[in-house]
Amino acid sequence: MNKSKERDFFDSPSMITYILIGLLVVLIILSQSFAIQSHMEAGDIFRSIINHNSIYLVSLIYFILIRVKFGKKYFDYLNVIIFAFYLLTTFASLFTIFQSFGFDSILNLAFNVLITLYFGYSFFTRTVIGKDLKLSDSPLAEINNGQYYYLLIGIIAISLIVSLVSVNSFEDVVVYLLEAIYQFMFVRYIYLYKEYVERKELDIAKEKEHEKEKTVDKVEEVKEDETTKNEEKPKEVKRRGRPKKNKDEEALK
Repeated sequence: MNKSKERDFFDSPSMITYILIGLLVVLIILSQSFAIQSHMEAGDIFRSIINHNSIYLVSLIYFILIRVKFGKKYFDYLNVIIFAFYLLTTFASLFTIFQSFGFDSILNLAFNVLITLYFGYSFFTRTVIGKDLKLSDSPLAEINNGQYYYLLIGIIAISLIVSLVSVNSFEDVVVYLLEAIYQFMFVRYIYLYKEYVERKELDIAKEKEHEKEKTVDKVEEVKEDETTKNEEKPKEVKRRGRPKKNKDEEALK
């Protein structure tokens, strides 16, 4: 039987990208539904979207751009931008702890710190920035791709349970669920990219090893050919005894 080449949606970076775009659009609309229902003006709604959903807006633009030619060309630069915004979000969640200390704020900070480190470690290791910072030899490399992934999934699950316990409306339940799904998909996207990079590095290492083996084999073949040629050369026969006298010398005698 021929195995199907189609992959499940959670193993396809392309499919995950489309799901993330859809989730972000729905999240932005739902999270601003209170502004629309309260008949706020368009300018106030726009400012509210920017203030409360800046990271979602930046992520939405990021995932839309990487689907087009421009985004693919400047992929590394877009990663720097999204990393910078997640870094700012991490600092914001740190200040939130001082304003409203609680288990949910601690979980939010832990997620933001880990997702920022995981994103930077996965996307910058093979770039000029990663090589200058020596990310491959940093303490971040002590945790492998799978460990980062499952640790973040655990934080997402616990955070969702804590949020649902304190929920007061059905709309909040939907928003929290969509946020958890978005976070899971985003973490899965990073995991698949890191897996792709590791697989590519392994293939390059195997190719180099194969080329090295071929070079060694060629050197050995050349040595064997030279040895065989030397063995096949006829050896000069040396004459033993006194040399024969020529006829003129015998006639003189």
